Amino acid sequence: MPAIANIEQTVGDLAVLRPDGTSVRLGSAWAERPVVLALMRHFGCIFCKEQVARLREIVDEVHVAGAELVIVGSGSPQMAGFFAEDYGIRTPVLTDPTREVYRALATRRPGRFAFIDPRVFIKGVLALLHGHRQQFGPRTELGDDTQLGGIFVVCPDGSVPWAHRSAFAGDRPSNGEVLAALRAAAA
Repeated sequence: MPAIANIEQTVGDLAVLRPDGTSVRLGSAWAERPVVLALMRHFGCIFCKEQVARLREIVDEVHVAGAELVIVGSGSPQMAGFFAEDYGIRTPVLTDPTREVYRALATRRPGRFAFIDPRVFIKGVLALLHGHRQQFGPRTELGDDTQLGGIFVVCPDGSVPWAHRSAFAGDRPSNGEVLAALRAAAA
């Protein structure tokens, strides 16, 4: 995957939406502190629900490192709000219904047969066993179910010292990897 020379130049000026529908410049998220930027597939995604539940476990450690966790989905602002409420998320949850941020950060869009990948099946069963459920609905509300996400550590100078772009639905780094990358960037 391509490296990101400077995320500020790539996506800093792109507008994303808050759950109340107001627009915000994405670059404002990392203007004053490092950010763990988590791009989710969509707000109904079983894998995203599990990922956010796990990321929620390290929010205090992210804050201790002087950073913030920012979650971006691709559905409607209303669904972003429901998602944040349902999962008790106390960090910013934003949405990019146009998926411009996803394209600019070169996240993947799998082919038609990606969901028969055994890794997706195994990750889906594990997510079900952890109590997460897939939610179905219109793309305009939940987001694009064919979009993959990623996690990026972004510094205030716009550098991206670490990035993980999902290779398949359910592919995510461990919390330990995310925290190690954040701490290395902050050092």
